Amino acid sequence: MTGGPFERHHTATAYVVAAGRTLLLWHGKLRMWLPPGGHLEPNEDPVQGAVREAFEESGLPVEVIPPTGLLVVDRPLVLPPPAVILVEDIVRDDQPFHQHIDHVYFTVARARVDFGAPIPHGQHQWFSAAELAEAFSLPAPDGTLVPVAEDVRLLGLRALSAAAAREP
Repeated sequence: MTGGPFERHHTATAYVVAAGRTLLLWHGKLRMWLPPGGHLEPNEDPVQGAVREAFEESGLPVEVIPPTGLLVVDRPLVLPPPAVILVEDIVRDDQPFHQHIDHVYFTVARARVDFGAPIPHGQHQWFSAAELAEAFSLPAPDGTLVPVAEDVRLLGLRALSAAAAREP
């Protein structure tokens, strides 16, 4: 859908990369596997939102991977642009139809990651590029297999590439 008599909410998403893996979380209300993300808070810019959501949901401090050639000046503040902006239809039984204007960032963990440790969000898995290379499904908490959305998988691959490109 485009336009129309419904609300649009600004959100930010953070693909968190650590040691050649990226994080996906089970989102129970949307019944999907997604990277950390959520609604922007009042007066929060998308970069702040992505970093905050990553920390709240993963427990990991992260930094956004800026694009090559990002403008560097004393003023005004220059924010790195998102890797992509997605307009997502949100269809849930407990809410009226609306859309998310999602600012998607690639980030890297600023601390060492214990991939077996629990995280604040709950059910999650870390994925390598090889695992994201082909379409696949993951079990929901009830055991039902849920396909990982193509955009989630392909953006995960791009996040891994962006993180690898910045390593010395």
